[in-house]
Amino acid sequence: MLEEKDRRALAEIEQRLAAGDPAFAARMTARPAEPGRPFPALTVLGVAVFLTMPFVGLFLGPAAALIVADLAAVTAVVILVLRHRRGG
Repeated sequence: MLEEKDRRALAEIEQRLAAGDPAFAARMTARPAEPGRPFPALTVLGVAVFLTMPFVGLFLGPAAALIVADLAAVTAVVILVLRHRRGG
């Protein structure tokens, strides 16, 4: 806990800062924005591949199923890299 003298000094510093740069002071006192929940792109991709893979394998053959699986894997990696670069 701060002593009374230190609390007054801190309050004075805060007042001078708010007077000198009101935009900064407003940003510091504002509540942080709640981060939104990201779209579940990987889940949607996984479900889509899971549902289409039997039909692709049955009607187009195992080579086409392998191509679909490879494209899904590359898409998942791209999504993960983009999320990592954005920080989230």
